[in-house]
Amino acid sequence: MARAISYAGRHRAPARSLRTRMTVPALATAAAGGVLVAPTIAHADTVWDKVAACESSGNWAINTGNGYYGGLQFSAPTWTGFGGGQYAAYAHQATKAEQIDTAQEVLKVQGPGAWPVCSVRAGLTKENGLAVDPWAGTGGTGGTGGTGTTSGDLVVDGVLGPKTYGAMQKWLARPVDGSLSTTDKKALQTKLKVAADGQVGPITIKALQRLVGATPDGVWGSGTTKALQAYLNKVL
Repeated sequence: MARAISYAGRHRAPARSLRTRMTVPALATAAAGGVLVAPTIAHADTVWDKVAACESSGNWAINTGNGYYGGLQFSAPTWTGFGGGQYAAYAHQATKAEQIDTAQEVLKVQGPGAWPVCSVRAGLTKENGLAVDPWAGTGGTGGTGGTGTTSGDLVVDGVLGPKTYGAMQKWLARPVDGSLSTTDKKALQTKLKVAADGQVGPITIKALQRLVGATPDGVWGSGTTKALQAYLNKVL
């Protein structure tokens, strides 16, 4: 499943070529018009704080009407395309930790160039950007398959998201990008010893449920996801 590339920091115009070569994945998004959430402190003075200081003067709740939202100035398609919709409809409605968590998903795919000017000013790299624990000091655990713990274990929250998909890819010895492609699905089916057609239907789901200890009813619900997350925490 292709990743969306539509983010451009507010300091440059969106690149047409980047907008046309990938599509936004079909991720569930929260309803618009959510309640504004006050930003929380997540590991102050990290490289992400420096990026935000450049992008938005460090205002994690900013919405100026320019089409970019929050401290790191996400466009709406990029926010939802990289899993931000699990937290809020728009980035400025999410907490600082949630914005950084989503930014790390962008960083994995697009690299620091997603923030073309401010990444340079802040010294952002993949290494230092991904090394930040967004949830440090918040008392939170993250959501939708987030890590949320210092040990790196998945949160067993029963909701599929980029980090649960990424853990599945690691388990399947596949490249990790936080989405599940047809090739990944075939690898899952091969591991489960069912027909590898790339279509995750009842037979595949039942085989997975038996493996992870969920009720084998052939329906992938939150109970199956929780069992999968707990299983991945044990085997990874």
